[in-house]
Amino acid sequence: MASFLVPFKLIFFLIFVFFHAFSSSSSITSMEAETLLKWKASLDNTTQTFLSSLWVGSSHCNWVGITCNNAGSVTNLSLAEYDLRLRGTLHHLNFLSLPNLIRLHLRNNSLYGPIPSHIGNLSKLIFLDLSYNNFSGHIPSEICLLRSLQLISLIANKISGPIPQEIGNLSTISNIYFYGNYLSGPIPASIGRLHNLYRLDLNSNRLNGFIPKQVGTLRSLYMLDLSGNSLTGPIPASIGNLSNLVYLFLYGNHLSGSIPNEIGGLKSLFMIQFSKNNLGGVIPNSIGNLTKLFSVMLDTNAISGSIPREIGMLKSLNFLLLADNSISSPIPTSIGNLTNLTTLSLSQNMFFGLIPKEVGMLKSLSQLDLSNNTFSGQIPTSIET
Repeated sequence: MASFLVPFKLIFFLIFVFFHAFSSSSSITSMEAETLLKWKASLDNTTQTFLSSLWVGSSHCNWVGITCNNAGSVTNLSLAEYDLRLRGTLHHLNFLSLPNLIRLHLRNNSLYGPIPSHIGNLSKLIFLDLSYNNFSGHIPSEICLLRSLQLISLIANKISGPIPQEIGNLSTISNIYFYGNYLSGPIPASIGRLHNLYRLDLNSNRLNGFIPKQVGTLRSLYMLDLSGNSLTGPIPASIGNLSNLVYLFLYGNHLSGSIPNEIGGLKSLFMIQFSKNNLGGVIPNSIGNLTKLFSVMLDTNAISGSIPREIGMLKSLNFLLLADNSISSPIPTSIGNLTNLTTLSLSQNMFFGLIPKEVGMLKSLSQLDLSNNTFSGQIPTSIET
């Protein structure tokens, strides 16, 4: 009799566990559907009508823009690129009721208001794109609780205030796109803890203060864009540690000091844009190490000295813009090695001496501006022809 009771109890227990799991899963999916419908009801009337045409049928897993896992729980809410047709706020979207959401994609709509702090409840979220909307207010610090996040994009909104210090807690993040907002204050030093960061784009904001030296610890960085802000102080020497960096954009700030010699360590660099700053000193000789460079834009600064002859080592260079500086030297003949150069702009400097005939041998050159300098002698026949 006892031997019969043991398997019976086991079977009863397994049945209980199965029905409990089924009941729990069913409860979650029912709650998720209700959450989505409540959010829809809070939106603009036109938006409600629009969503009613997309969310058809009894199962929310079959609604347009909704993806579920095998248990019927929502993993993806993607209502992006609908030509600004979604209008309303996220205030009534109960993120706590979407425990398995890994992707929230609401790009290019007309959503507005603050990003709610309860977004921090999306503990499994990997992808967050709220770009090209009208969100305002600050970035909630709770967003930094999303420890699984790999991409966050808030491009082209009306978000103001500082970047949260807690951003350094996003240890899995690889892409941060905050450009085109009204963010202010300094770049947090904690950003140096984001060792998986691949793209950091903070351009066209109102950020100020120094570029933190901790940026030099971001060894995985492919693109760094801090342009169009109000950053001051020098370019940190630690930037030379970013050996995987391909794009470096710092133009349109108030940066000062010299371009650090350590920039020669950026062996993967393809584009440098430092235009429209207050950079002084000389162009470092180490720039000759950057043999993959396609574009060098250092115009509208206070750079002095000479163009280093090592510039001739940049055989891949297409654009060299040094206009509106205080460079005072002859043009080095090594510039003739730049056979791929299409644009050479040296105007508004203090270049002197003869224009080297090698300039005229740059067969790819389509734009040449040497105006407002103090050259002497004749224009080489190689240029005239």
